[in-house]
Amino acid sequence: MSGASRRRAWEIAERLSQAGGGEARLTTTPTGYRITLAINRPDGAGGSGDHRAVLAALALGDRWGHGYSPPPRDHGTARELVWSEVDGGGRDIESPERPEHE
Repeated sequence: MSGASRRRAWEIAERLSQAGGGEARLTTTPTGYRITLAINRPDGAGGSGDHRAVLAALALGDRWGHGYSPPPRDHGTARELVWSEVDGGGRDIESPERPEHE
């Protein structure tokens, strides 16, 4: 996996965590990296986080999307999962270690 892809994946994870008010999860896939962030909204409305900044962070990836579970299914809490994927260039997968700051 290229160092540039790994750095971009970590950048997305950091931005999602800051914007979404939660901890983003970075995992490897057969073709690169996937970053996910769970967002919980009590009573299905509002919620914490900067939605525009979340969208801006997701857009840094090569592919992105979300899933939604309405409040009646989750005891009054709307649950969302947003994700972004970064292609790794087809090289062997490395561990997604955090790059050193330069």
